Amino acid sequence: MAKVEVVILVRHAHAGDKAHWHQDDALRPLSEWGLAQAASLVRSLAEDDISVVLSSPAVRCRLTVEPLAAVRGVSVQDHLLLAKDAPIEALLDWVLAHRSAPWVLCTHGEVFQVLLDPARSSGLVSALAMETEKGAAWRVKRHQNGATGLQYLPPFDRRRAAR
Repeated sequence: MAKVEVVILVRHAHAGDKAHWHQDDALRPLSEWGLAQAASLVRSLAEDDISVVLSSPAVRCRLTVEPLAAVRGVSVQDHLLLAKDAPIEALLDWVLAHRSAPWVLCTHGEVFQVLLDPARSSGLVSALAMETEKGAAWRVKRHQNGATGLQYLPPFDRRRAAR
């Protein structure tokens, strides 16, 4: 059986309106909606084998993956390269150099835009997937034969759930 390496990229869940937050943005917590999105991530990733959970040090990122880490019996580890203003080239180099699967990486929308650029330009991600919603994830499967597959996991959406 061919080995498949899985990396799950998570965009932090909803954290309210940053215009209404008057403290250090790194301390901004999840909203009630964001907490529901974080809880739903546990269900979305129930079938994935996850042994490492890494997060941007921002509170909203940690809170997004803490329920998942708790269910899996692992701790959330902060990683500065997942921070909003970290150098993206260094993050890409680090991810490629540390193929410790299976793992979850939680970061910010700005980082997602740059991380997905190569996937968009190679045709792995359609133009429709230009934006990764808050609380959403991408399951990235890298096969031994070099093939890469991407699967978008939409976030819990209270508006859709209310229907």
